[in-house]
Amino acid sequence: MFSILVVEEGKNLNKLMGEKLKNEAYQVFSAFDGEEALEVLDLKHIDLIISEIMMH
Repeated sequence: MFSILVVEEGKNLNKLMGEKLKNEAYQVFSAFDGEEALEVLDLKHIDLIISEIMMH
């Protein structure tokens, strides 16, 4: 299964993207900042990262 990491601060947008991708049969992981994203990358094999360009 293809795994995608969604890195987006906005909880609603993060959830929306995750749900749409899950509906297309992708395995989805979510992070709300760069630190969380790095933690996910340490634990899981990720095929694609969708990331917000500017985070606070």
